[in-house]
Amino acid sequence: MSDAPIDNPFLAADSQIRSLNRARIVALGGVPEAGDLLGRTGHDLLAAASLRALIAAEAARLRLDPAAPDLIRALERRFDDPAARPHAEAIARAYGRRLGALLLMLRRGEPANRAARPEWTAAHWDFWRSVGRVYLGGGLLAGRLGQYAAAEAQDLLAAAGDSLALERARWARQLPLIGLARAAPADAAGSLLFDFGQTAVKRGVARYQGGQLRAIDTWPDAPSVCAGPADPDRSDGEVRQRWERMAAIVETGWSRVPAGRRAGVAIGISLACYLFGGHPSPRDAGCYGALQRLSPHLASFAADDLARRLGCAAPVALMHDGAAAAAAYAGAERAVVLTLGTAIGNGFPPPADTARPLAASFDLAQRE
Repeated sequence: MSDAPIDNPFLAADSQIRSLNRARIVALGGVPEAGDLLGRTGHDLLAAASLRALIAAEAARLRLDPAAPDLIRALERRFDDPAARPHAEAIARAYGRRLGALLLMLRRGEPANRAARPEWTAAHWDFWRSVGRVYLGGGLLAGRLGQYAAAEAQDLLAAAGDSLALERARWARQLPLIGLARAAPADAAGSLLFDFGQTAVKRGVARYQGGQLRAIDTWPDAPSVCAGPADPDRSDGEVRQRWERMAAIVETGWSRVPAGRRAGVAIGISLACYLFGGHPSPRDAGCYGALQRLSPHLASFAADDLARRLGCAAPVALMHDGAAAAAAYAGAERAVVLTLGTAIGNGFPPPADTARPLAASFDLAQRE
């Protein structure tokens, strides 16, 4: 395989083309495990709702309430139960086979799968064929489920003769925070970090030394500002209230920085929403995409409004959560970053010279 840079047609594409949630497995010749996956999309197979359905179907064997709202967290505890562990491992491996099958479909680009994705050109399929490594992150892969799932996906690819390498991130849930911290301005003395997801808001503060990212202290998650499924008919007042809740979370984080240390502190914000030049796609009417109603340019609006609230013009960077996760691996070549959570996120590591280097002693720890 050539080491030449990959031409990435996804970088200039709209959100519908970038999304792997829309990718559909129509054919996967010679893979017996793929039989019951045919006709299903990436979202059908890998979104949190699909994992919950797998767990609910085995709830009796796992000794879980299938209607419990925290089934995915409850599954993680079943790995410690000798009686339930085989069933928990089976679910993790089934989920991993789904992941492996989706990646194999993208790599092969069989005619039936190409026909099911007419908005992709040959260049999009060629890009996936040229990828050498996929980094796996997101909340669903953070625990032991992720350990078994990643190994199963790798085994499926290897059995099919595919050389794609999978690597599960050490800090799978916090990849967007790490990427935001690495993307901070070179003169930033520190960074406040906020990853606004569909189910929670992850928060933290980054510390730098000698130009390198030395550490991130994370804080307990804040509740999501998203009330539920995308609703394109939400009123402008509701969208404004959503931003008010987001700004309040940023203000709370800012208040935790001692007044004498605020000079030079940057603010990094990632959203579960594709951004193009700092603004959501007009097609995106989801929780964060709806924020485009606030201004013709969301990134400028956020920076100006936060400056007014905080009493100073701190540098503010607004990123798609997949792009932020990918920035955690800045400098990685021929690579893609996938995050599995409420839905599938994806991003592409930027050049190393666009990001703060990680200190050899970099650490991430949770603080109250």
